[in-house]
Amino acid sequence: MRLLTHFLSAALVCLFHTTVAQPHFGTSMQGLVAGATGPLAIGLEEPVLAGKGKLQLQWVLNSTLQKGYINVERSSYKQGPFEVLAVLRQDGTSGKFVDEQPLKGKCYYRIKWVPENGWQQFSRIVSSSFAGDMTCKFYPNPVDNMLIVRSEQALELLLTDANGKIYINKKLKSGLQTVDVSGLDKGLYIIILTQTESGRVITEKLIKN
Repeated sequence: MRLLTHFLSAALVCLFHTTVAQPHFGTSMQGLVAGATGPLAIGLEEPVLAGKGKLQLQWVLNSTLQKGYINVERSSYKQGPFEVLAVLRQDGTSGKFVDEQPLKGKCYYRIKWVPENGWQQFSRIVSSSFAGDMTCKFYPNPVDNMLIVRSEQALELLLTDANGKIYINKKLKSGLQTVDVSGLDKGLYIIILTQTESGRVITEKLIKN
């Protein structure tokens, strides 16, 4: 009987020490876990034009409690891989970055927020269709009465003679557009097409029959 009593006492002591030795996660640890899996810390806006041939990204942080760094990342594909364009010190609630040489065609961006506490988070992925080499054609050449212009961007058409005298100055929408040139005299002209979004300028000779 005395041996059984000693055995039960030893078992209770071991159970007590095992319980005390277990790690305790308080509210601070719960908050960190929730922060890592909860709402995104970054509100990334859609890219906007920032002058000819440039795109601007802007973002807002949901929390200002931690200083840290922002990685601006870009890819030709939504699934990646992403390249790091810039690493910026982030001390405030907002930030911006200008991509001076966007990729041709569809371009995807995301922001990685690296605060000093180490909990890295990514923003949502945003995209923009921006190409510095966009399709822009005009025909026929030589032309009789109607000139056809096809462009993926809105553009400005300027038609001059060899001395720079302007005969036609028109703004055209993207897609297929027609320009009446029936009133022009026969001869050689210079056609200048300036794409509104990319700022690309195309200069060619145009012959009027």
